[in-house]
This record gives sequence, structure tokens and C-alpha cells, in this order.
Amino acid sequence: MIDLHIHTNASSDGQHSPREIFQMARGKGLRAIAFADHNSVKNVGEGVRLAEEFGIEFIPCLELNTLFNGLDLHLLAYFVDPQSLELQEWLEEIHHKKAEQARKRLERLNELGFFFTAKDLEAFSEGSLPTGVSFLKAILSHPENRRDPRLRPYIDGDRSDSPYVNFYRDYLRGGKPAFVSMEDVSTPEAVRKIKGLGAISILAHPSDTGEENIRALIRSGLEGLEAYSPYHTPEEQEAFRVFAENHGLLVTAGSDFHGKSVKPDVELGQVYGDHYDLISRLREKRKDRP
Repeated sequence: MIDLHIHTNASSDGQHSPREIFQMARGKGLRAIAFADHNSVKNVGEGVRLAEEFGIEFIPCLELNTLFNGLDLHLLAYFVDPQSLELQEWLEEIHHKKAEQARKRLERLNELGFFFTAKDLEAFSEGSLPTGVSFLKAILSHPENRRDPRLRPYIDGDRSDSPYVNFYRDYLRGGKPAFVSMEDVSTPEAVRKIKGLGAISILAHPSDTGEENIRALIRSGLEGLEAYSPYHTPEEQEAFRVFAENHGLLVTAGSDFHGKSVKPDVELGQVYGDHYDLISRLREKRKDRP
């Protein structure tokens, strides 16, 4: 069993430390894992050390937020080198852009009538870049917001099963009321940058990307799809597997685990198609890199 899309507390919406992730992975009998924190390789070094201690294979990775045709697309970059100065400089640039995006999102949400401040957002981000978790926690920390009928679904209504993810999807994604684009971090440019860094680009949970957009990204050098994801139905998973096979793409499997307090409906290792040969193919592709 493998899980190649796991968030640690290096993501502001990740609940667990690297050691806790490895302990859970061992308990579930996982053979290989990958940390895929948002725009961060902060915990990759510790993952490498823990892999030896726990006897679980570890693949360095990160998840990048990018923009393509108005869509907020997430790219997984496998086999990144956390010591690369070029990577560190790029992530620093992205950090500044994401910080500005967060500031503008806060302004948009304030304009929509949700009262909270940058200080509130910082408190719930704990030193990381804000995510949907940070925004909703900051908003709900004010009693006047909790009385807002628009937020009831996330507190005890039909969106409360996974409130932070649902709030992000309802308010912060492309086309939603508080969406703010990051034009400078385009998906095609990120694909090319990832390859230039010697890593492999995989489109995460692609079910809402659209086939034409995926084809365009393949022309830009995209190398694979996260076909196996709890966000996909069995039929979608098979369709993405076949599509990838027909287009010479790699396939990966990942739960996008954040922790029960963030995504209550997602378990570590909760992914179909978690066959080890997926990693073997990733490694074969990696051999072509400098």
C-alpha cells in the first residue's frame, strides 16, 4: 500500500507532524509515502530521516497552487531536491505572491460582510501561508460572524461534514466570491519549472480540470495524473487511468490527507489503486532527469 499525497503541519491546514504521519503509516501497513505540503518542502528533510527509522519508503514532494484558464490547479512535484537553491528561491517568490493573494482575499471577504483581521488570519495560520482552514477559523472566531446565516451550513448544516474544504470551494476557488488569481504562477510555467528542477509534475485530483485543459497541459509538458484519489468516483478513476495510458502519462495515487480536524472524511491511505508499481514507474521517469 502507498499514499503519495499527504499533508503535514508544514501546510497551515495540515494537522500532524512528520513523526505522527510515519507512526500512522506504519500502523496502516503503508509501504511508501510522500509529503505534499502546500508550496513548502519544510518537512521533507525530516521525512527522509524518518523513512530510515521506520523502514517506510519516502518520496520528496510538494504541492504547488497554480492558475490555468481561471482554474486553481494543484501540481504535485515528485523527487524535488529540498536543498536546491533554485527551488528555495522559487518557493520564496511564490510565498510572497501567496501572501499578497491572502491579503486580497481578506479584503474580499471583508467586503462580503465577514469581519476579521490580518492578525486573526496570522493566528490561525501558525506561521504558514493561509488556506481555507485559516480563513474559516479566523472568520468563525468572531461571534458576529457565527450568527451569519451564510455560515450556518459550515457550522452544523449540510457543509459541516468537511467545513474547511467546503468553504474553500464555495468562496476561494476560481469563479467564487472571494477568488483572487495568482496570474504569475501559471500551470504551464510551473510544469516547465518542475522539470527544469529535475522533478516530475503530476496534476493532483484532476476531476474538475476538464479534458481540453488537461490536453493543453500535456502539450506544456505535464507528466502525469493523480488518477486514484478519494475525490474521484471509481468510474472517474478508471477513466483517468485509461486517459493517462493512452497519452503516455504516469499515474499516481494519493489520499490528500490533512488530518481528521481538517478533512474528517479522508483517511490516511484511503486510496484505491495504491499499487507499488506506480512508484517504480515514477522512479524510471526520474532516471531521465539530470
